[in-house]
Amino acid sequence: MKRHTLLLAVAVAALLPSALRAQQYTGTSGLIHIPSAEMHHEGDALIGGHYLNQHMMPDTGFIYNGKKYNTFDYYLALTPFRWLELSYTCTERIRSMQGDEITKWSKDRYASVKIRPVEEGKYVPAIAIGCNDIGTSAFNANRTNVQLYFLNAYIAATKHFAFSGNEVGVTLAYRRFYRGYNAKWNGIVGGVTFSPAFFPQGRLMAEYTGNEFLLGVEALLWRHLRLQASVKDFKYLNAGVCLQFNLLGSRYTRDPY
Repeated sequence: MKRHTLLLAVAVAALLPSALRAQQYTGTSGLIHIPSAEMHHEGDALIGGHYLNQHMMPDTGFIYNGKKYNTFDYYLALTPFRWLELSYTCTERIRSMQGDEITKWSKDRYASVKIRPVEEGKYVPAIAIGCNDIGTSAFNANRTNVQLYFLNAYIAATKHFAFSGNEVGVTLAYRRFYRGYNAKWNGIVGGVTFSPAFFPQGRLMAEYTGNEFLLGVEALLWRHLRLQASVKDFKYLNAGVCLQFNLLGSRYTRDPY
């Protein structure tokens, strides 16, 4: 526990010496493990990867010899319009091992889509709906889909509040996973973010996933390098990195909420 807390503290220190959206492990905007009604900027393209502790994974599909394992994913995400986000994610799965050495990996592939019909206003929160794992590459002999490990749909509302140059974001969402082994994450979820006035390119995050609490930090450095680190239940470390570019040439430091 102390070791992972120290690693997160080191990550925070590394980020502080440098417009931000959270980097979910799917590549879409959100907090850490929960969705939000925020969106990346129109024209944003992201390519990156995430280290995923076994405690972030579904309780099936990512088990070998009766044990869950840590893994990683990588993704490509695009925001073609200010109200639409798309991403494609590959999560690595162990196929075979020899002793403690992994000899073969396979991939679980899926797409995500997020739509924001209501933009945030002075008194109105942004509202978004979305779905993860809407497609898969694995079928049985009858061409029936047999995976969809991450399949879920959600509706989320997010409102930001500014004071003394700082910014606080509040998110409340309802999410439903369609596989019983993910039911622990069903229901109402929520989180809070904080971006300090002295470092608007970074933010702290705290969230409740329906089953556990996560704390995290993220930052956008040198306009293109996005980093995120988090701990689940103060013990299990997750971390991600990606490159972000705006295909329309936009430059930004913080969103005008």
